[in-house]
This record gives sequence, structure tokens and C-alpha cells, in this order.
Amino acid sequence: MDIILIALKDSLRLTLMLFIIVMPLTISYEYLKHRQKDIEKRHFSVFGISHSGLVPLITGIIIGLTYGAGIIIHSIRTSNVSKREAFLILLFLSICHAIIEDTLIFVVIGANTFILLAFRFALAIILTWLVYKSGVMKTGDG
Repeated sequence: MDIILIALKDSLRLTLMLFIIVMPLTISYEYLKHRQKDIEKRHFSVFGISHSGLVPLITGIIIGLTYGAGIIIHSIRTSNVSKREAFLILLFLSICHAIIEDTLIFVVIGANTFILLAFRFALAIILTWLVYKSGVMKTGDG
């Protein structure tokens, strides 16, 4: 019986910690969604991502691919994002999705924050830049 009580207590503690992490991120996403016009003024042309691609990129970075998939797909379909740019966004996100949420969750269980953030973000930037500069998907971009 003690084991069940300990498991319930620990499960409740973990659930509360996850709630504390996920709730502010969800609120942040809603705030960014309402500030979309300001966000779209920014430009990441160094990586081949235009202002139209920033909303799906930021969505994926903040809330990840699982929660943000519908938003990302909708943003790419309704904005003026080329297939190549969509590919670059999804390449970046495949490495660096939910970087805030995942990092906080892994920190809760003991991971090193700096190592997680630095390596995931650096790898995403380097690979996206290399693919952008290599000209992958340049022809037939549509």
C-alpha cells in the first residue's frame, strides 16, 4: 500500500511540474499568435526562411511538432511559403522542435540545460544553413 501512495504522490508531483512548464508555453504561443504581424516583419533570410515562414518556425520551436503540427501545416498552406522554405523550416524543426518545452522537461529529470540547448540549437542552425547553401530543392520549387 505504501508503494501505491508513493507512486501516486510522485505522479502528482510530476504532473504538476509538467503543468507548470506547459501552461506558460501555451500562453506564450497564444500571445505570439496575436502578435503575428509584428513577428512577420522579421526575416531569417540567412537560413532561407522568409517572414511568412516565421510563424510555423516559432510555433514548432515553442510547442513542438506534436502539439503544433496542425498550426504549422495550416501556416505553411495559407502563407506564401515555397516548398523549399517549408523543407528548411521542417528540417530546422526536426532537430530543434519544442526546444523550450523539451529542455524544461529534461531539466526536471536531471539533464544539463546548457548542453541540451547549445547542441540542439547549434546543430539545427548549422544543418539548415548547409542545406540552404547547398541549393537542395532549388529547382521545381513551386
